[in-house]
Amino acid sequence: MENTNYWRHERIAFLSLCALKGIGFRTLYKIAQSEISFNEALRSPQDVGLDKIFRDANINSLEDKQALWAKGLVEARALANINVTLIFKHEDHFPQKLANIPDSPEWIFIQGNVENLYLPAMSIVGTRKPSADGIFLTRFLVAALTNQKCVTVSGLALGIDQTAHVESIRYGIPTIAVLGTGILENYPRGSEGLRSEIINKGGSVISEYLPHQSYSAENFVRRNRLQAALGDILFPTEWEIKSGTAHTVKFASKYGKKIINLHLPSTYIKKPELAYAETAYEALSLEIPKDTQLLIGLVSYFTDSDQTHTTLPPEHVVMQALDEPAPEPETKTISKENFDQLTLLDELKDPQLSLL
Repeated sequence: MENTNYWRHERIAFLSLCALKGIGFRTLYKIAQSEISFNEALRSPQDVGLDKIFRDANINSLEDKQALWAKGLVEARALANINVTLIFKHEDHFPQKLANIPDSPEWIFIQGNVENLYLPAMSIVGTRKPSADGIFLTRFLVAALTNQKCVTVSGLALGIDQTAHVESIRYGIPTIAVLGTGILENYPRGSEGLRSEIINKGGSVISEYLPHQSYSAENFVRRNRLQAALGDILFPTEWEIKSGTAHTVKFASKYGKKIINLHLPSTYIKKPELAYAETAYEALSLEIPKDTQLLIGLVSYFTDSDQTHTTLPPEHVVMQALDEPAPEPETKTISKENFDQLTLLDELKDPQLSLL
């Protein structure tokens, strides 16, 4: 059985380190891949090469570190208040689809329904500047998924991605938005309403980036691998051979995912990416509406639990246990001699933090 308090302390220590200038995504990633916990890194920054950053921030004494811990606790509560869960890769309930890829994220922030990440999924991606054909195919595809036992995955970007999310909501299909920024960032601008609707309709918004981390071209490429990993089938409904979507297609092939391209009658010859994907990635091209039954049959096959091998999260992850107080700490005081006890005692009594 997992040590709940250990992981809760890891989350607060992680968020505490996020608050320090000079500690970013790459630094925390390296710590996560070492044998040193975030709590140990906070207690002994010299062990992970953070001593200069701590000195520059005037964090030298035990009291200074306790104040930093308090900042992490404030951030943890703020995230819990907006229904954000943070799960580390080595926790038992880390989503298996993400854990299975060779370049799996070390942690994932999830806002909304955590359970969606354990269900069969169809990833739908494409250009930010779609044609009328691309919009039609995306809408047609999502409508065809209505009676399937799956969720959809996309990236909240303008164009095909937002169309996939909007149509999923329209047909009552839970949808997962994978961000290329931190979970607290508003990007793309103007997507706040859609993002809220995704959450309110039982969907999820996820990110591996630090809560306030901004966007970059590199971040979006890394984000694309998560879209590919979560989907049991990847549908790039409109894209080009040299594009951001092409990265997602390549990741899907790398992870052994099925790739299905859709096209309308008499348009195959105008879309060189279809033949390219067939040759390079063993993708399948379906003509719509002629191949609709084949499309539905393939989706049904890949969403069958015997094929997807998905595992449901533990009940406490799904239910969040908001009405259950966390266990009492074993000690009632913080020892200045032993920083292992560096914990604000009210943290352990805060039922909101069961989300974390």
